[in-house]
Amino acid sequence: MRVLLPPGCGEPRTLVEEVVRQAPRLGPLTLMGGLLLGDYPFCAPELRDTFRWVTFHMMPALREAAGRGQVEFLPIRYFDTLRVFGPGGPWAADAVLIQTAPPERDGRVSLGVSTSYPLPLARTAPLVIAEVNRRMPRTRGDSTLGLDRVAAWVESDRALAAYPAPAVGEVERRIAGHVAELIPEGATVQVGIGSVPEALAAALGSHRELGLHSLLVDAMLPLLARGVVTRTRLGEIMGTEPLFQAVHENPLVHMEPSSRIHNPRVIATLDRFVSVNSAIEVDLTGQVNAESLGDRQVAGIGGQFDFVEGAYWAPGGRSVVALASTGRRGETSRIVARLPGGARVTTPRHLVDCIVTEFGRAELWGRSAEQRARALIGLAHPRFREGLEREWRAAV
Repeated sequence: MRVLLPPGCGEPRTLVEEVVRQAPRLGPLTLMGGLLLGDYPFCAPELRDTFRWVTFHMMPALREAAGRGQVEFLPIRYFDTLRVFGPGGPWAADAVLIQTAPPERDGRVSLGVSTSYPLPLARTAPLVIAEVNRRMPRTRGDSTLGLDRVAAWVESDRALAAYPAPAVGEVERRIAGHVAELIPEGATVQVGIGSVPEALAAALGSHRELGLHSLLVDAMLPLLARGVVTRTRLGEIMGTEPLFQAVHENPLVHMEPSSRIHNPRVIATLDRFVSVNSAIEVDLTGQVNAESLGDRQVAGIGGQFDFVEGAYWAPGGRSVVALASTGRRGETSRIVARLPGGARVTTPRHLVDCIVTEFGRAELWGRSAEQRARALIGLAHPRFREGLEREWRAAV
């Protein structure tokens, strides 16, 4: 069978642990999904002939398993998970494992912190098995599944998988300051995960009437509490216990499936939609690589392309790619003359709008190749700018 798992803090770890315990009976089995926060126990070396992990988001914990051939990567964007894993898709799920809050009086269960692709796929899968966790918050919006869709469940009472806040330094705060200048009052803001989004939460403290789209993390809680954020449309909630407690039956927290959250046509209807995502490197033509180190896959396309495309069509929409100018403790420039051999292009240059580093921002849309290169060289760390200028001139 092909068995789909929810991402992030929605991972049903009790069910996953039991699947691993019953490995001798269940293998061969294909497990599928996106970003998980644990240690991928089904990818242990001794299970290489039992389980296969098919994923659209690579993680560092998977590197050795990928080398052993236990992992297959799907180069798909987040919105396409519904077709790829759905009925008739190339990886159609035979079963979906979910984690839910206890049933409500109407006989429905809330998927709590993770509705993006688990909810719509659980509504159509041949088999759904639930871990009903007393600690899963009940969230509002389009977050529930009828019990008639659940073939069986197991009860648990354990902490959800946590996404601890990454460290934020001066570089991230400077980047966040530049990004915040691009966000108007009343905007709907989408941010990915990482240090810059954490820093951006503090930088938005003086804004008003903001909406949050797709993801809610711990750092955003003060914005909700102080009334800076007045509306949300979320597919994932990723954080720690204070966040999970705060979103329980919170009327401001509105969950939706990926059929709307990641749908560029829906995003295109949102006034002043601002997408903020990260990258590993950007070349001088504006090509964005957010998923590989050379030819080694280390992340995924995720929702970046969905949100960039939606922002392109949205009235007053903007898409921002924000990254530190250097990597490896300052040893390498992340503004590069050209992407290295094998590097993936996550967002093509013709859709890129604005690039931000700690040294400012570069407006790229509609600019010539020469204008783009000059603007991006100005975003690089000063000690790399002369070399980038030489490389650009040599290639012209």
